[in-house]
Amino acid sequence: MKINLIIAILIVFLYNCNEDKISYSKKNKTREKSMVEERKGAKENRKIRNIKEIPDLLNTLRNQVKIGANTKFFSNFYSKKDFDVLVSIEEIILKSSGFEFPNQEIFDEKIKSIFGKVIDSQSENSYLKISSLKENDKSSKYQYDYSNINSNVYIVDKKNFITSFLPLPYILDYQNIYRDIPFEEPPYIIDSMGEITMTLRWKDIEELPQQVNINQKVLISRNKYLFNDDSSQFSWLIKHDSRFMRSLVIDFGYTEDKKLLKWVIENTKLPNFYKHANDNDLEELGKLLWTKDYDGNVHINQNTLDVFKELSTPNKNLYIMYIAEYLANKLEHEKELNISLKAKIAAYLLYWGESFKYDKCYNYNQMFMGHFYRYKDDGRYEKEFKKNNYYGLHKFKEWYEASKREKNIFNHYDYYLEGVPQPIDYYLYSKNNKYVI
Repeated sequence: MKINLIIAILIVFLYNCNEDKISYSKKNKTREKSMVEERKGAKENRKIRNIKEIPDLLNTLRNQVKIGANTKFFSNFYSKKDFDVLVSIEEIILKSSGFEFPNQEIFDEKIKSIFGKVIDSQSENSYLKISSLKENDKSSKYQYDYSNINSNVYIVDKKNFITSFLPLPYILDYQNIYRDIPFEEPPYIIDSMGEITMTLRWKDIEELPQQVNINQKVLISRNKYLFNDDSSQFSWLIKHDSRFMRSLVIDFGYTEDKKLLKWVIENTKLPNFYKHANDNDLEELGKLLWTKDYDGNVHINQNTLDVFKELSTPNKNLYIMYIAEYLANKLEHEKELNISLKAKIAAYLLYWGESFKYDKCYNYNQMFMGHFYRYKDDGRYEKEFKKNNYYGLHKFKEWYEASKREKNIFNHYDYYLEGVPQPIDYYLYSKNNKYVI
């Protein structure tokens, strides 16, 4: 009886101890959470205080709010002063986020590697515009870009980060930060000619605070991803800033990040085709294969070709067929390229494709060099090949000379073909070891 009583007392004691531990643990977690929130709140308050101390911030903000959110007025009313204030705000936001500003040497190297732009150390310009159109724009216009075609990014020299030119209400929750200060927001604007035009007021934009948060996150994530090598930003960027991420590869030719490159390739629509690939699809393929720099020179994206090879198998040859199609039906029609640039692109793509001819798993006979020599090269291409010493491609000369000596495999099948043999014809021949109608 006594033993049972002792056991019961011990059970009650242990249960109470355990309850105390759980209660203590919960209190600790609550206290820790509260402390984290307090630190976060204090950090945010410091950031806001620092922002409010920026010279000309309030006056610039008032002017922009008064102008309204109609983009057509930005270029008429915005100036370098607006950009200066924006950059001061963004510098504080980046510091508060933990962004590590790279030194000048590293920053310059990154800009050259990613955007193909060389920063002039002697330049007096604070901001350098880099455009997806590869224009050497030295204008003093500072306007917000809403275009789906032309993505403008500005390099903030000496402060060493990149940005886009946003109106202040798109990067700063002005209604929350300046709660006690009234802002003049008329529903109209009077232009320099005295004409009255209705405009959109910032305070009438739905979910503006949410958009401010996204824009701040874009600023932070872009810079951390590119200049701090922070790969944790990747997932968020491809979801919320996919246009910019895609532009890095297809517009600027940045293919050093294999994960990014694969994501762009996988999200480029290249549907299966039978006789001919669609011209628009070939145009998209071209953006993956080569880029033009600010001086008009062509750069072949070898990393893209390497990934295409990794993704190709004898049963999954879509990329091989597309490159053969590009050589057969698209390259010669690239209007922005002269023969010298076309020859360079052709050489690299031919060299890549011809390697499959010497792989027994593929054996794509004359699909690349054989076809190009017989049906595309009128002598001008070979002249460029020789002039440029075959671009340093080790076996190019040997393979091209061999293709010239080969007998045309379609000599006895000309009457079956609808004009010039196409890549699909060579594929069917290699698959069946004879031409199939």
